[in-house]
Parts: sequence; C-alpha cells; structure tokens
Amino acid sequence: MREPDQPDQETAAETELEGGFSRRRVAWAVGIAATSFAIFLLLLAFGRDLEGRPAPGADTFSRSALGYRGVAELLRALGLGATSRQASAGSGVGPDHPLVVAEPDPRRGGSSPRLETLWQEARDRQAPLVVVLPKWIPSEPRKDKPEWLEKVELMPSWQVHWVLQGLKDPDLPVTARRLRSARGCQASWHNGDAPLALQLDVETPVQLLLPIEGLEPVIQCDGGLLVARRPARSGRPQVVVIADPDLLNNQGLGRGENAAAVYQLFARELAAQGVVFDETVHGFNRTPGLLAEALRFPMVLAVLQGLVLLGVVLWAGMGRFGKPLPAAAGLAAGKAVLIGNTAELLAGGGHAADSAMRYFQQTTRAVAAYYFLPPDLPETERLARLQRLSEGHGKRLNLAALETDLRRLPEGRRGEGDAAWIAQRLYDWRVEMTNVDRKSA
Repeated sequence: MREPDQPDQETAAETELEGGFSRRRVAWAVGIAATSFAIFLLLLAFGRDLEGRPAPGADTFSRSALGYRGVAELLRALGLGATSRQASAGSGVGPDHPLVVAEPDPRRGGSSPRLETLWQEARDRQAPLVVVLPKWIPSEPRKDKPEWLEKVELMPSWQVHWVLQGLKDPDLPVTARRLRSARGCQASWHNGDAPLALQLDVETPVQLLLPIEGLEPVIQCDGGLLVARRPARSGRPQVVVIADPDLLNNQGLGRGENAAAVYQLFARELAAQGVVFDETVHGFNRTPGLLAEALRFPMVLAVLQGLVLLGVVLWAGMGRFGKPLPAAAGLAAGKAVLIGNTAELLAGGGHAADSAMRYFQQTTRAVAAYYFLPPDLPETERLARLQRLSEGHGKRLNLAALETDLRRLPEGRRGEGDAAWIAQRLYDWRVEMTNVDRKSA
C-alpha cells in the first residue's frame, strides 16, 4: 500500500465524478458565450449586407429609379422623421404627421377598399393625406442588379384615373393630363407669399392635373397642376395630390430644385414634423406585436444570443449523463465504531507507525487551519501554538510528547495497538478543539 499516492487518486476520482460548473465546463461555457456574442456583434454591424436586396418598385425600400428610398432618407436627414409603415393599422399619423400613399398600383388593388380605408384613417386622425399618382409600369429586374429595373413603360391614363376614383371622395373629381415638359413652374405656399418660381426637372412626358374648382394649386406649371391641395372639409380630410411621381422618386429627386420643392411641401405647406409612408398598398404587411418583432432582424439576434446563453447555463448546471453511481454504504453511528474502523485500517496496512504519523500531521494541520494559524509556520512553532491553544481550552494532551511516542513506534504490526490508541486520542482532541460549543460525537 502506497499512502503518498492516495491523495492524488482521491483528487482524480473527485474530478471525474464532479458535476455542475467544473473547470472544463466553465471553459466551454465561456468560449461559447464569447463566440456567440462576437457573432451577434458582427451580424448587428454587417447583417444588413447579408439580407436579400429589395425588389425594384415604387416603395421606400427600393433603390430603383421608381423607388422612394431617397426621399425618405432626405426627409430624415433634414429633421423630418420618415417612417415606412408595414402594418395595416399603425400609429404615428396625425395633424403634423401626413400619411403618404405613394403610387398605389391599380393592378394590385390601387382602387380597392384599402385606399378608401387609408382615406378614412386620415379623416379620423385629422391628418393630411398625400397621394402620389402612378406614371410608370415597371418591367422585369435586371439580371446583373436585381434591385434595378431593366426598363419601364408609361402607364395608360385610364389606369391612373382608377387610383383617383379609389379615394371615393366626391369633392375630388381629379383628371390627369400629360404634356411634353414642365415649364413655368411656380409654388404658392400656404402662408400666402407671392408665387415662387421653381426650376423643376421631371421626366417627360410630364403628368399634370387639370385645374378645377375646389382644388388649390401648390405647384403650378404651364398647362396644369403638378401638386394640388383639396382643403379639409366637414367629414373629409385634407388631400394633397402629387400628379407626377418623378418629382420625388429616386430618378427625379436629384434633378433641378425638386428636392427643395419636396421639402418645402412637407415642412412649409403641411407643417409636418414627421412623415408616414404607407407600404401596405405595395404588398408589405407585417403583423405587429412583441413576439413578431422579436423574431425579426435585428431583434432576433438578441433572442438567439439569449437562447445560446440559456442553453450554456442549463448544460453547465447539469450532472453527467448515464446511470447514477450507487451511494456509498453508510457507517454505523457512534465514535466507537469510527475508532474501530480506523484501527482496522491502520492494522491492515502493515505500516502502523507511518500511518499514525501521517494522521498526526493531518490532524494538527487541520486544527491549525481551523484557528487560522499561518500555513507556512515551522512544525515546531505550529505544535507550540497548538499546545498553548489546547491548554487554553483545558486540554491536557501533550502534543510534543505524543509526537515523540509516534516516532518510537516499532515498524510492522507490533505497534498496531499503540497506533490505534494514539489515533483515538488525536480524534478526541480534534473534535474537542474544533467543536467547543457542543459535545463530541
């Protein structure tokens, strides 16, 4: 029997049987958590680049010539919050937040009850309703750049009239016409200033509205109205009609004074503090709610990060898989049984003297640690201090003499009886020194 190897074996067995947050599992947990967090930050920073490119169309997500991404970003940059609404019933619309319906496609229900519903929403919230009439029919996307259009075709005038009729506003009998160019354009802003000449550049042919009674010009060109306003009346909202979408779409916004005219229209004419673009008329419809938003980008990244961390915590807190180990057989109660078992172990090893000396050293060190004695004290100094502590508790055990007796024990089995007696005295002394407030077991 090799007693010096026994502590290493016990430590190895304890490590093998441990569960919960072992060092190896903590290392794995920290590694997985750090890696997932790094991936979360990378996706949050560059995730937009991994998304599918927006389809070309007349919406605020499109980068194509017919899209309205540019005007939305322009209004945000100039201090007007531009929101792209994808819910059928959303908030944010009000007297200073116009509702913009940009080019409702008559082929996809531009004159359907959805447009009438938006008209009623603007009426109920006392918000201006801005309607941008369609003009172009998009073709197939380009093969090399799917977010761009291959070509466009001019929409027939009768389809444009469908959108105007879809408002179902009896005081808004609007008719559109097309001319070769936009000349002599001037703006009449709401504050009553003199008309201001504008250098507008709109893709030909330009689409204008015919002047009629009850329709106030906002931007008027030779031959018709580019932007017209029907004031709010009893039970009807204020409606602003932009006849030609090339005034503010991506291909026309950067031309001439188009951008300045669009900003003045919202900031000055409508006194807007924010603009709401309705995208449901273009087929965008997302269900509002906390759960729905949590499963969309970028919130889904935080949800995935939380699930990863939860899985790591659950995995690190679990015990090992497999059949549980049988419980160790318990010992009978009582000090006599414990002393007897200790004596049998010492005797069975055949090295009673060595085992007893090792037990003496472990016992004195345990008591010294209990009283917070420095662990680097020399052996003689530690025994001297323990002796003084023992005498202070009324114990008559002489540790120095006991150590001397241990060193004099004969080798082999001849000292088994004395070794067992010394082990009993050491056990009693340890219990009494470390359990001074209760009786020994």
